[in-house]
Amino acid sequence: MTTALDNVALGVVLLIIGGVCTGVQGPMNGRLAISTSGSFSAFLSFALGFWPLLIYFLADTRGGKKVNWAESARDTPGYAWLGGVFGGLFVLILTLVIHRRGAAITNGIIVVTQLIISVVIDQTGAFTTEQRDCTGLRGGGLACMIVGICLVTLF
Repeated sequence: MTTALDNVALGVVLLIIGGVCTGVQGPMNGRLAISTSGSFSAFLSFALGFWPLLIYFLADTRGGKKVNWAESARDTPGYAWLGGVFGGLFVLILTLVIHRRGAAITNGIIVVTQLIISVVIDQTGAFTTEQRDCTGLRGGGLACMIVGICLVTLF
């Protein structure tokens, strides 16, 4: 069944919006951490983010009725349920570091690291993703990103 999310243009627009959200979330959480604490800022980020996610979940699954929970629990590997742990650590680390290193350096290192791990995941087909080889051009793109973040960091 095709949905609106299968539209490439819409997907690109949503990813750009996601990039903007990621780019501003860190400095906003970091500023709150200055006034309160890093742990509170990260906690509040997830507490506030819970509500739009809950609304989308309820609409998307008709209140959870579209999901066969017993089958999902049986067929889904344990690691797949733990993504939020990494999201929480990400927000906490970002909150603690961004005002000490700056938005460009912090987000640049994060983006380059995400790209490196993503290429490794693609190369190995980890987490049941589609396996995609790290070609020379992909490796060259990674190298350019690494050089770019080094330039941003050093100058």
